[in-house]
Amino acid sequence: MKGAADAYPLQPLGSALRFAIALSAVALMFAACWAARDMIDDGSKFLLLATAVMGCAWFAGTGPALAATVLGALLGAYEGRHSAHVAEPMHLALFVVQGLLLIAVISELRAARRNAEQQATAAQEARREGEAANRMKDEFLATVSHELRTPLNAVLGWVHLLRTGRLDEATAARGLESVERNVRLQAQLTGDLLDVSKALTGELQLDPHPTALGDAVQQALNAAESAARAKDVVLTVCLPESPVVVLGDQMRLRQIAWHLLANAIKFTPRGGAVDLTLAVEGTHARLVVRDTGRGIDPQFLPRIFDRFSQADPSPTRAAGGLGVGLALVRELVELHGGEIEARNGPTERGAIFTATFPLQPAELLTRHVPAHAAIVHAFTSAPLDALKVLVLDRDHEGRELLRTVLQQSGATVRTAATIAEALEALESWRPDVLVSDSGSAEHNSYSLIGKVQSLDAERGGRIPAAALTSFGRTDKRLGKLLAAVHRDLPKPVEPAQLAAEVARLAGREHRSAQR
Repeated sequence: MKGAADAYPLQPLGSALRFAIALSAVALMFAACWAARDMIDDGSKFLLLATAVMGCAWFAGTGPALAATVLGALLGAYEGRHSAHVAEPMHLALFVVQGLLLIAVISELRAARRNAEQQATAAQEARREGEAANRMKDEFLATVSHELRTPLNAVLGWVHLLRTGRLDEATAARGLESVERNVRLQAQLTGDLLDVSKALTGELQLDPHPTALGDAVQQALNAAESAARAKDVVLTVCLPESPVVVLGDQMRLRQIAWHLLANAIKFTPRGGAVDLTLAVEGTHARLVVRDTGRGIDPQFLPRIFDRFSQADPSPTRAAGGLGVGLALVRELVELHGGEIEARNGPTERGAIFTATFPLQPAELLTRHVPAHAAIVHAFTSAPLDALKVLVLDRDHEGRELLRTVLQQSGATVRTAATIAEALEALESWRPDVLVSDSGSAEHNSYSLIGKVQSLDAERGGRIPAAALTSFGRTDKRLGKLLAAVHRDLPKPVEPAQLAAEVARLAGREHRSAQR
């Protein structure tokens, strides 16, 4: 096995011994030259000395070689005092110069070799990292494919059984619940991927305002109940009676609590229990989620919040997931100015996740009322009687779904497949609200809103609009400027939410429900 590039064969002997060997080699060289003085002239003697110096530099190092050069020069000068050769001083000077040059050359060769080996090591490390990244990419793509197909399999199977009409009422209800749960799971997976993409590019942002953390937690509990019930996992909740107020984004806080609950349910065996506690400790709100699962592998614990990391990434793992949920939780908690930690229970059974957030005064909650929260709740069950809604979507099934949802809420709906058809309907039909899919190949929601707002009211312009978007990035600055007349709704959208937003936009514009 090769040694290090800057090492030399005699390095393990120690400095003192290497110096002694170098000086002894020069002394022996002088003795041999003196003994064979009849066969070696002065020029040959100094050439032999230079060879000895080069050998010292290569085998013993730069320091011993310099010492050998000095000793050789001193001995040569001493002999020169007794020599009658006129070229003796010149030979001595050339020896010193040659010795120094040889030492410099060998030192540079050693440095070049060291740099070459460092670069080779760096190249090997880069290759290993690239191979590891490719393996991780392949594993992640395989995991994404598996995790997205799994809920689709349940949905397709239940839909087939429901269409046969042979299921009794209880089984059909259970099937519909499974379909809804798996569709929501797939929507959550795709949403997590988009959020992680935002986090990687630094575009994950919050809309912070004083928020009751207990309300966000309760919403997460409601969303997780179906999964817990399907697995016979008991959810135990302990929420304080008084509001726990933090400065945060309610949707993101709900996302944090849901991910922690979903992770606990996933790793809890059937018939187990998950405990959630929200409490105030000093100046912080503390959210704790405990489960009765097998706990976290101690070797994996330091990496549990890393992106795309899983304790068992193999295709045969017992628990599914993309390995992004907990990483996203950490990103969101830190964006809220909080901290999160994970540990095992006292007996190394069960995992405990603790998220802390800076606490805010409770009176801030009464001072801040979200701009449309109350309106949304007021309209969630109200019909859209006599409201005229124009739906723009190039996808036929998308248009039919939106038409049905809005008609079920009482609206009069007309659909359009292109911008030209939509603009014509705006002028001839004069709708109250526009609902548009923002992913059309020929437009985006903001450019369409610009066209609608530029039209005169007599031509059907200046009406509010809602855009259904499947993209993870939106122009937040432009979105705020258009907030009064424009609303982005991420797909898949809840029918009640869509109806509520259409009603809110129509009410905010103070348009008449009757023409």
